[in-house]
Amino acid sequence: MMNKWKIAFVGYCALVLYLSSMSPGDLPEGGVPVSDKAMHMVEYGLMGILSWGAFGRSGAGFPWGLLLFCVCFGIGDECFQDWLDKARSPDVWDAAADAAGAFIGLLLSFVFWKR
Repeated sequence: MMNKWKIAFVGYCALVLYLSSMSPGDLPEGGVPVSDKAMHMVEYGLMGILSWGAFGRSGAGFPWGLLLFCVCFGIGDECFQDWLDKARSPDVWDAAADAAGAFIGLLLSFVFWKR
């Protein structure tokens, strides 16, 4: 049976793919200028937190498997943008920012989240 964290995690992954499928002109523009890399870090930081909520286990050590999933998802997301060919292209530095964000989100969850 799926709990609320698993549903939120799967829904969030679907939202990331949905936003990646949009052309640059369709993406909402924010009022505050923020670095693209910072947005990637926040996006995948939240994914790391949600993955911890869905699958993390306290006392089992750092969740390297969850980090691996998030990193692979980020790489796949960049490839997905290239595959769709909607004037968006994959960027290795976006994938690196995704990985850093996921690591930070998981690390914060691992340290501060008591189950």
